[in-house]
Amino acid sequence: MLWLYYASLKSESNAFLLITVISVGCVIEAIYIALYLAYASKQARMLTLRLLILPNFGGYCSILLLFCFLAKGSTRVQLLGWICMAFSIAVFAAPLSIIVITNM
Repeated sequence: MLWLYYASLKSESNAFLLITVISVGCVIEAIYIALYLAYASKQARMLTLRLLILPNFGGYCSILLLFCFLAKGSTRVQLLGWICMAFSIAVFAAPLSIIVITNM
């Protein structure tokens, strides 16, 4: 959702393509989460909903409000781009946290 906000702020000619690609990704992720929630146990479903609602929507709304009132113009786009990149790197780097280096 944060990437969609970033794409909507971009005023370049390729913003339509950016919004289209990100929207397709959001739909695919929403289908994945819906399938998981449909087949998960009740305990896993409640934990997932809590983790989905509190940090995602709460964090998104707080970032949206902060950027609407504190940053203007190209500064808003640049700061939001850095935040989006930081979250993307964290998402792809998170699986690496389970790697354990053993002495051979």
